[in-house]
Amino acid sequence: MFIKVTIVILFIGNIVALAVALGALMKDQGREGGTRTAKFLLLRVSLALALLAVTAFGFYTGQLGLSAPWYKG
Repeated sequence: MFIKVTIVILFIGNIVALAVALGALMKDQGREGGTRTAKFLLLRVSLALALLAVTAFGFYTGQLGLSAPWYKG
């Protein structure tokens, strides 16, 4: 259950980081030295990599699995 909660938190953090990067892009438009957008996008990529790693770890340890009705595993 801890893995699933972590995945949801990382996904929501990913969406928030993307929205904050868009806000920084709109606010800093035309300014020199505006690196806030790049920093927030770097944070977003880091969160995406963490999400991928946690998901892979969950599948590897068996805490996550396929439960679709059409999957005959």
